[in-house]
Amino acid sequence: MKNIFIIICLCFAFAKADAAFMQNYKQHTVEQGETIYTLTQKYKVTSEQLLELNPDLKSGLKYGQVLLIPAQNTVLTQRRLEKYKKHRVRRKETLYSLSKKYNITELDIKEANKELYSNPLRKGDKIQIPIFEEVELSVQDSEPKEPVLDPTNLPDGKYLVKPSEGMYGIATKHGIKAKELLELNPDVKDLRPGMILNVPKGITVDADSMPEQVISDSKNEQPLMVEYTIPKKMGMYSLKKLSGISEDSLLALNPQLKDGLKEGMKVTIPNPDYGKEVVVKSSVNTTARLIDSLRNFKRQRIAVMLPFSIHKTDGNANRDLLKADRTMRIALDFYSGVKIAVDSANALGIPVDYDVYDTQKSLQTTKNILNATDFADYNAVLGPLSSDNVVETAKEIKRIDVPVISPLTNTNVKLYRNLFQARPSNDILKQQFKDFIVAYSKGKHVIIVTDNNNPKLRNEFTSILPSANVLVPNSKKNYIFSINYIKELQADVENVVILAVDNVGFITDAITNYSAKAESHKITMFGLDNFEEMDLPNAKLAQLNFVYPSMYKESEEDNSFIKKYYSTHSITPNSYAVRGFDVTLDLILRQASSSDLYESAMRNGRTVMTENKFDYSKKSSSGFYNEAMYILQYQEDLSIKELDINTITNKE
Repeated sequence: MKNIFIIICLCFAFAKADAAFMQNYKQHTVEQGETIYTLTQKYKVTSEQLLELNPDLKSGLKYGQVLLIPAQNTVLTQRRLEKYKKHRVRRKETLYSLSKKYNITELDIKEANKELYSNPLRKGDKIQIPIFEEVELSVQDSEPKEPVLDPTNLPDGKYLVKPSEGMYGIATKHGIKAKELLELNPDVKDLRPGMILNVPKGITVDADSMPEQVISDSKNEQPLMVEYTIPKKMGMYSLKKLSGISEDSLLALNPQLKDGLKEGMKVTIPNPDYGKEVVVKSSVNTTARLIDSLRNFKRQRIAVMLPFSIHKTDGNANRDLLKADRTMRIALDFYSGVKIAVDSANALGIPVDYDVYDTQKSLQTTKNILNATDFADYNAVLGPLSSDNVVETAKEIKRIDVPVISPLTNTNVKLYRNLFQARPSNDILKQQFKDFIVAYSKGKHVIIVTDNNNPKLRNEFTSILPSANVLVPNSKKNYIFSINYIKELQADVENVVILAVDNVGFITDAITNYSAKAESHKITMFGLDNFEEMDLPNAKLAQLNFVYPSMYKESEEDNSFIKKYYSTHSITPNSYAVRGFDVTLDLILRQASSSDLYESAMRNGRTVMTENKFDYSKKSSSGFYNEAMYILQYQEDLSIKELDINTITNKE
């Protein structure tokens, strides 16, 4: 009965949001052969109005594209939820084919079947298909309670939602909190481009006064269209590339082009600078996608399960005990970051409560907590730290579908469907690093340093780089002589040196020998680690432009989290404290920007926090794993720079 009530509430909320969205706009699905010009004639609107509501049109009209069309002054379009139709999924049916069959969008189907946000459509599934009734009424006959507003000339107190805008960003623009904006618009459940919101009258906030965590969604004061003078020898292809729109769209904007391009001709094209974001520096490196798409301001409750082992103390962890118990130190450092993350969330208007459970590094203690606690009231469980305990927790509470976030384990744990492995595994780090090396090495001279005692690692790299020059150690001494390192170098091309070894002697020898030739040869060295425990000279690594994979990247000292941490604890946070902050704040923001963590993982994609990235992918019939990582490189000034993985790997 409870589930039926929830479904009914969702139906009403869904219908209400759609009615609010459609009251001033139509939706149009682009058909074959249509152009911007034919749409302007069909709906009696200007191309500027279409571009304003549909910025993607700058890259041309696409078949099947869904557009927002301003309603004419004499017509009001409403879309009401009439009923639901039961549908059993057949073989080869997809969300796309069902959306076309029933003339609705894929999002309509997902909203009616929330489980499809996190699970794929399967043959035999029974789903609900929303059936909408579209009604066109004349403005005079419909007698609306409020006049139909002209979106290009809104009165004070009204605001037109633009693409990619969220409740938090709009609220901040108008000097209020997101919760207050929701109170002004009680019928709005899901924010969509084209909606007209109620906002405080006479209040706007300049982008420079916004909090530094926010990346502003306000636009530059740039005209939508600009005049362009055709230079000598320009053809239609070049003009299309410059303007970013199709030939049909150019002709619609400039009928004189039907006679061809002529030097000195003045044409109207979309302004390439229109719509560019005004970026306010984000000192916590939080992406705007979460911060500016907050819509779920319900109070969150999180269970934090960490191995404090308080039973060993009298309530105060003394220095000797902390020295002896590394796990306790890690738990306390991690927890110190959690607390600041919760404080930061509350400052953003997201109410968060949390309860702490001491697992005592014990599987039995963890089981006792699970047996004695009702986790159904929690939105998520953060921890435990060890793989055995976190797997046991996920297994026991998967029946109530509460997500469990494993913050530190990177071993191959059993991924129950509710388990989120927040730390990228070593296999993911290595595979993405190898993909990067293969792409980077194209056209360069590749040298692979190997070790006879680890043929598996050697084969991993020789198999993906078959044309590479392989340095094989002397079979008796398992040693590479200095002359053999040097003679493989080439002076007229970049040398890519790959350390396919984990032996300290080989690593230090290779770095020593190749750094001695760094002035006469261009060398870029790749290693599977930064070898921090070997205490290698950073100057030599910088000479070799040393590149390595990492799950995190150290932040600058002027970072706002580090400042806050230092002011609270009088020390700089270590990597575990930063990890605690990043994992916790990412969890909270994801839940605040979606209905739950599962939906956010599927919709929000990659996030970048203080030192850690999160990009969750789901394994089939299993849980979620983080595949976000850094590829870092030493610079001449001994600083560390992040290399863009996509820029290199997408070149091919």
